[in-house]
Amino acid sequence: MTYRFLGRKKILWLAISVAIMIPGIIALSVWKLPLGIDFRGGAQFELKFDKTPTQEALKQKITSYPEARGVTVTTAEGESFIVRVLPISEGEYKEISKKLETDFGTYTEKQFQSVGPSVSKDLTRKAITAVVIATLLIILYLTYSFRGVSHPVSSWRFGLVAAVALLHDLLISIGVFAILAHYFNYEVDSSFITAMLTIMGFSVHDTIVVFDRIRENLTKNRVGAAAEFEQVADNSLGETLNRSIATSLTVIFTLSALAILGGESIRGFVVTLLVGIFIGTYSSIFTATPLLVLWQQRVFNKQRS
Repeated sequence: MTYRFLGRKKILWLAISVAIMIPGIIALSVWKLPLGIDFRGGAQFELKFDKTPTQEALKQKITSYPEARGVTVTTAEGESFIVRVLPISEGEYKEISKKLETDFGTYTEKQFQSVGPSVSKDLTRKAITAVVIATLLIILYLTYSFRGVSHPVSSWRFGLVAAVALLHDLLISIGVFAILAHYFNYEVDSSFITAMLTIMGFSVHDTIVVFDRIRENLTKNRVGAAAEFEQVADNSLGETLNRSIATSLTVIFTLSALAILGGESIRGFVVTLLVGIFIGTYSSIFTATPLLVLWQQRVFNKQRS
């Protein structure tokens, strides 16, 4: 007996998608995304002390310095600390360094990075532009690639549904990141944008695999009713399921190893990718295809009425 992915289960899969989005939307509304210095401007120090203080003691002391504003402190490899503050002048930097040595003794500054507000605004604009352009190009590409399908589904519907599934994946990934950022002090930096664009690529790849099989089966089997189209889509899911899962699992296993064994500095990036690719695999099977079938069913119903 062949397993049916669609039928009455369509609504269930879409309800699960909505349910997964809700915690992230709440987290974004309440906690918002903590922007790193790449986007808000500021200075970042990586410090290693001869006598290592606690993270909380270091944060409390630096927060008390009038020169330091918007202080965050996280741990790094080798008992080091990463300290981030809002933009400071060279004089304020020297004053903070002097006070740190007085309060905590000798330390080594392993890294220093400073980003001005104007640079951060430019990065923010470019990041938003990159996501918008990528989404539009995906819609145009799918519309062009599926132009041979004229019955019963117009090619542009494939592109729009893929874009909706893509935005679904991004929203869930961003929401999960907001939750993790609240509890583990992650911040949005340039690597986060890289993760988002990578998730977009993987997500649309899986969706294209399924949609391409639907396209192939539609060219072989001319359908004229909603039930026939749903059956073609259902069969296509079954034919591509193993490939989609196997491809994603190889990436998920690799990222899981990096998340466990990799350094603290890349963990936020890796976990974001891990969540996004997992959700992208789910959405290509259980979100994009049910949406396409439901849309096409409405088209058939309108044609009949």
